[in-house]
Amino acid sequence: MKKTIAVMSAVAVLAMLAPAGVSAATTQAPQNTATAEAAAAPDRILVKFTPGAAAAEKANVHAALGGKDLGKLGQGKSDWTLVEVPFGKASEMKAKYAKNPNVELAELDYVYTTTALPNDPLIGSQWHHTNVQSAAAWGVVTGSNRTIAIIDTGIDLDHADLAGKLVAGASFVDRVSSANDDNGHGTHCAGIAAGIGNNGVGISGMDQTAKLMPVKVLNKRGSGYTSDIVDGVYFAVDNGADVLSMSLGGGGATQAFQDAINYAWNNNRIVVAAAGNSGVSTPSYPAAYNNVVSVAATDANDNRTSWSNYGSSWVDVAAPGNSIYSTYYNGGYTTMSGTSMATPLVAGLFALTWGKKPTATNSAVVNRVLTTADSTAGTGSAYQYGRVNAFNAVNGF
Repeated sequence: MKKTIAVMSAVAVLAMLAPAGVSAATTQAPQNTATAEAAAAPDRILVKFTPGAAAAEKANVHAALGGKDLGKLGQGKSDWTLVEVPFGKASEMKAKYAKNPNVELAELDYVYTTTALPNDPLIGSQWHHTNVQSAAAWGVVTGSNRTIAIIDTGIDLDHADLAGKLVAGASFVDRVSSANDDNGHGTHCAGIAAGIGNNGVGISGMDQTAKLMPVKVLNKRGSGYTSDIVDGVYFAVDNGADVLSMSLGGGGATQAFQDAINYAWNNNRIVVAAAGNSGVSTPSYPAAYNNVVSVAATDANDNRTSWSNYGSSWVDVAAPGNSIYSTYYNGGYTTMSGTSMATPLVAGLFALTWGKKPTATNSAVVNRVLTTADSTAGTGSAYQYGRVNAFNAVNGF
C-alpha cells in the first residue's frame, strides 16, 4: 500500500502470527506525475503557513497579496487554509504566496470527478459476489458494526436498501446542505459496499450490516475540489467512520490531501480509492497517495478491464468493476462500470474483515485483505496483489 505501509506476504503472516508494522507518515510533498496540469479552481488556492507565523503576520500576507482567508480545512484541524484569490489568477497567486517567508507551501485547489463509466443498459446480476466468494465469506461472518464513509456525491437517504443503516453525514458542496444524492454515483457505491442483505429487497452489499455515512463532496455533475474532499475526510474520521471509500480522481497531487489521509491512517482508519479509468499506468490521485489502498477493476473473467488504470508500483489490488448491479438514486437500481465500483467492494471487504476480528488494527486488516487476494491475471504487474477474495480474507482471521 505504497511506501509507508509495510505489507507482509501471506506466508510471513502465517508464520509470524503478527501484523506488519506501519512507519511514520511521510512529510515529503507528493509528486504530481501528470503529463498536463490538472483542472483547478480559478478563484481559490490552498496555503500552509509556517508553524511560527502569528495571526497578524498571516493577515498581513493576505493584505499584501490580495487574498481572502476563508478558514482552515478539516473543520479547523488541518494546517491548510483555503484562500480566495482574484478569478483566473489561481496559478499566479499560488506562486506569489509560495515566495512569502511566512508560507511553507501553496497549492492549487484541484478538481476531482467520479470514476465511473456510462451506465450499461443491460441490467445484470451481482456476478461480482461469485468471483470474490462472498457467499462463503458470509458463512463465516455476515457483517460488522463498522461504519463506511462514502465520500462521493452523497447517498439516497430514502432508498429501501440503504436507509436503515445510514448514520449522520454532511455536505461540503457549495450551497448544498443535504448529503442526499442528486447524481446517483454515490448511491451506487454505497450499495456495493454495504447494501442491506437478506431483507428480500434489491441487492446485497459486501458487508451486510455495516453502517453507511454519506459525505457529499461532489456536486450533481460528479465534480468537486480538493478542499471539499479534505473537509470530508476530516469529518468522516472525527465522526466515527472506520473505512473511507473514495471513488473519485483526476486532481493533481497535493500535500493538503496527503495530510488528510495521514490523519485518517494515524487514527486507525482505512482509506480506499479508485485507480481511475484511463487505461494508463500514470499514477492517479488520491489512489496513489501513501496510506491509501488503490483499487483497479476486473471483469467477470478476472482480467483487468481495458479501461482500468494499472501499475504495481502504485496500484495495490483489484476487484470486480465491470457491469456491477447496485442501488441508484431516486430509489432505483442500475448497472455501472468503473474503478468506482471496484473501490466500495474493497471498502466493504475491509469492514467485513474487521467484523471478524474487531480488535485488529487498520494495518492488520489491510494486510489480511491484500495478502489473501487471488493471484489472477495482472498480479505483480498491473497491481501488486491480485483480485480480492472475501472468503480467504475472513476465514481463519
